[in-house]
Amino acid sequence: MMKTYLDEDADALDGFEFLTMAEAGEVGHWSVLKTLNQTANSSEIGDLVEWALPIQERHYAGVTQTSLELASEEDPNEPA
Repeated sequence: MMKTYLDEDADALDGFEFLTMAEAGEVGHWSVLKTLNQTANSSEIGDLVEWALPIQERHYAGVTQTSLELASEEDPNEPA
């Protein structure tokens, strides 16, 4: 998947956009697991989700912030 988004012409923004998508997927995965565990009520899964979800949310916030900063430096009218 990474090769689809990041070819030899990729720049930092392209890389951080890819990381943003990947981290969003991680947040989504752990959020789904948390919801499933509301029915399963596994203390082991609950402990793992409590540990992992905040980490993934921080990762997502960090790469999103960097993506937005890089995007703000781009000239949208610059020829490709």
